[in-house]
Amino acid sequence: MKNTTSPNRALRALLALLLIAGLAIISAHPAAAAGPTATGLTAVPAELNITRATATMNTAFDEGNWPRAAAYAELITKNDENAPADVWCKWGYSLRKMGKYDEALAAATVSIEKNPDDAAALLNRGYTYLALGEYQNARLDAEEALQIEPDSASAYNIIASGLLGEGDAKNALVAVDTALALQPDHVNYLNTKGVILMELGKYSDAVTTLTRAVELQDTYIAPYPDAIPPEENLRTAQKLYDENQAPVGLIIAAAALILIIGAGAIFLQKRK
Repeated sequence: MKNTTSPNRALRALLALLLIAGLAIISAHPAAAAGPTATGLTAVPAELNITRATATMNTAFDEGNWPRAAAYAELITKNDENAPADVWCKWGYSLRKMGKYDEALAAATVSIEKNPDDAAALLNRGYTYLALGEYQNARLDAEEALQIEPDSASAYNIIASGLLGEGDAKNALVAVDTALALQPDHVNYLNTKGVILMELGKYSDAVTTLTRAVELQDTYIAPYPDAIPPEENLRTAQKLYDENQAPVGLIIAAAALILIIGAGAIFLQKRK
């Protein structure tokens, strides 16, 4: 029979040495036993992390990278209970641009609660309300923004869109004309005016206004993904104009009839 005692003792001795070595490594580097931090951030001061995250958020926001801006804004708010209103506002703005309107509304509301006197935050939420079809709330936010910034063309545009949504196209036209008086040739406001003119049945004027908007389309920035761009509105206006145009032959016949009636009236007058 073979003697297995010596190999077993050697194996046990080796395992004991490995265990001792592992414990020594852990005691020297306790962070290795703790695993990654809950936030997934590197082990640097929390203040520095927030600062870097805010800088990244701002860069993404300026570049129009809405998913990245929103992700970093969320990261900041979850790691800093005192995250400023600006972070919440940019989070809501980015979410609105992504079409996440309910989440955008929640973030925008927090930003206003933190800084009620920020006109930009009110306008941000106003556009979010428009996207949700809550026209009265949109107008109320815009009107409040005007109390802070009386010359805000964007506020008048929101009011115009809200009034249009509520079926008051006449007053909507007054509001959008005010916006255009403050910022002439603004493509978004021209687009709003074109839609209002269509609602009023002024198709020729709508075509003219929307044609100008399309000429400036390179500067068009949709307030939210569901907004209809100037080019599409122009096609609709042109179609409505064409459908409501009287046939040329009918116009000529009507003009001829007017001339005949007028000539007959003159003839009868002379015979008296």
